[in-house]
Amino acid sequence: MQLSKNAILKITLGLVLFMLTFTACKDDDEVIVEPDPIEVSDSDLVQESFFNASSLVSFETVACTLEDGTATECYQITFNANPVEQGPYCPSNIDETVSITIYDGPNNPGFQLVTRALFEAMELDGFDIVEDNGDVHNFDSPQNDDWDYCLGPTGVIQPTTLELTFLIPVTPVLATANSVISTTDFDLVGLSLDGIPIAGDPPSIYDGPGHNIPGGNIPALDPCGGHPDPAGYYHLHFFPETMNKVLDANGITEISCTNIGQASGTELIGFAKDGFPIYAYDDEPTDLDDCRGRTAVTPDFPNGVYHYVASNSLAPNAPDCIKGLAANDYFSYQ
Repeated sequence: MQLSKNAILKITLGLVLFMLTFTACKDDDEVIVEPDPIEVSDSDLVQESFFNASSLVSFETVACTLEDGTATECYQITFNANPVEQGPYCPSNIDETVSITIYDGPNNPGFQLVTRALFEAMELDGFDIVEDNGDVHNFDSPQNDDWDYCLGPTGVIQPTTLELTFLIPVTPVLATANSVISTTDFDLVGLSLDGIPIAGDPPSIYDGPGHNIPGGNIPALDPCGGHPDPAGYYHLHFFPETMNKVLDANGITEISCTNIGQASGTELIGFAKDGFPIYAYDDEPTDLDDCRGRTAVTPDFPNGVYHYVASNSLAPNAPDCIKGLAANDYFSYQ
């Protein structure tokens, strides 16, 4: 059927009127951007070949239960603890700069070096952490209940036989709402490809870390954003592969992360506890969702995959929520 010129003109005018009406009904300042839906692939996201073979002990599939009670299968992945060099942590003197922390007291809060500006702020906030000669109290100092301390390895001998085990869903299951990473309890975001646990925010200094240690004890982080747990294993509070970008973005030039290699290009650096990958980017994408995730093609997933992205500037640079469900008892050590 061939339309007449009049019919074509009427259709064209109708479309123009529709577009004008639609535009008039919109707020000129409002830009509506719908996030891409998260597609869960049936293919295996977590693959044994991605992990550091020198620290990986075993990789197997086991039955597991997710947080909502769903029975499913998980990868049970076990690593030798402490696969990378770590430290330094606590300075011996108020002017030494070897480590970082996130201070939450009233004076001079924020991400910063563990050095003079921090110690002077802590003294103003009522803590006693520096002696008159400028020496910093740490766990090499004589113990005194009236002092506050910089927490390094706390005297724990880190056993080479310690093993860490993670349960990661074989197929990620989306939660009905974001799963928020706790800032008060030791809650993991996921694990690195070396098998290092990646936790949420570091423990509070001002209010205390919540396990019977009074406030004022600094949980010092090494330049890569990690420190030892009292149990003897090293864990991270940052994604370390973009740590030097984070330090630079925050004006910290005195130290750098040298114990863990810095990512280049678009690089897989770990997995979240819900089973989705974690990536570092040279140029951080701008289309991230509220959990710092996106769906896109990557070198390891040419058909596209939902993944979390390490920030190149935020401190901490890990997301504060994840989209999927974790397994019950997703982390253990022995």
